Amino acid sequence: MPLSDRRADLGLAATRPLEPAGSTGGATGGCGPGGSAPGPHVMLNGRPVSARPDDLAALAREVAADLTPKQRATSATSATALAPRIPQPRTSSSSGARSHSGSYQVPASDQDRTLAVGLAGEAAVAAWLQEQFGVEPQDSWKSGLRVHGLAGAQPGDDRLGYDFLIHDGDATYLYEVKASTGHSGEIILGESEVRRASRLKPDETYFIVYVSHVLDRDRRNITVLPNPFGAPDLAGYELVSTQLRLRFNLG
Repeated sequence: MPLSDRRADLGLAATRPLEPAGSTGGATGGCGPGGSAPGPHVMLNGRPVSARPDDLAALAREVAADLTPKQRATSATSATALAPRIPQPRTSSSSGARSHSGSYQVPASDQDRTLAVGLAGEAAVAAWLQEQFGVEPQDSWKSGLRVHGLAGAQPGDDRLGYDFLIHDGDATYLYEVKASTGHSGEIILGESEVRRASRLKPDETYFIVYVSHVLDRDRRNITVLPNPFGAPDLAGYELVSTQLRLRFNLG
C-alpha cells in the first residue's frame, strides 16, 4: 500500500486535464494531444502508464519484471538499523483539503493514482520475496491488492495488518509494504498494522518494507525497516503525531 494518502508524500503532481471520453490506451498507454496520457496515469520509468483499474494488472507485471539484480538481492530477514533523529518542529501546510482531524483527503481524481502507487510497491515486494524465499506470490501475498496483481486471485484481507506472509522453517515473517514515488522517510501505520506488529507470537517477526522511488527502476530502493514495537524507544523511529479515538457513554 502507499505510505500515505497525502499527495505530496506520494509524489503526485497537480491533476492534469483528462483526455476527452473515447480516448484509448493500454497499460503503457500512448500519449494524447499535448503529451499527456489518457485518463489517470502514473509515470513509470519516465513514461506515462495507465492507472485505470482495468490496467493495474499490466502495471503490476511491469514493475515486478523490472526489478534490478541489486533490488532482488536485498536481504529479507535483516532490518536496517535506524540512525538517531533529532526531532524537528512540525509546520502545518496550507495546501490541499484537510478534514477536521487534520488528515489529507485524497481528491477523487487522485484515487486511481494512489492505488497504482500502492500496487506497484506490493508487486515489487512480491517479486523480491519470491527471489529471496522461492515462494510464489499466490501463496505469500495476503492484502486486498492481490486481486489486481495476481490473475484470478481470491480477494485478500487488509484487516490482517500485513501484506505478505512467509513461512521459512520454524520462522514466520510478516511484511507490511509502504511505497512512495519519492523518499520522504516517513510512514503511517494503520490500526490493524499497529495491532498486529505489537502482538507477535514467539516465532513471528514483523518487518516494514519501504519501497522508495517505486516507479523509477534506476532509483528504486527496497529498505527493510524494523518493527517499531520490537525494540525500546520505537526502534529508532521518531513519533510524528499521536491520535486517540475514544468511546464513551453518558448513560
